[in-house]
Amino acid sequence: MSDWRLNGQERYLYGVKLKHMNIKDKLNPSDHEHCEFCLEKISNYPNTIHDAYCTEDEYHWVCDNCYNDFKMRFNWK
Repeated sequence: MSDWRLNGQERYLYGVKLKHMNIKDKLNPSDHEHCEFCLEKISNYPNTIHDAYCTEDEYHWVCDNCYNDFKMRFNWK
């Protein structure tokens, strides 16, 4: 499958456990995050995504659309 959003993320995202959460609940607050695939902004600001999937350490974030598109390919738990 060829997709412009794929850029080697399987090196660090294949088979990992993801959790769905609101960015306001992030343990180490930051201004914003970006989806690892489409680069959509995830923040508490208006006109941005507020809820997304993230790795258990809350370092890598994946928007709902990209999660649904790649969950089978990346074998997320």
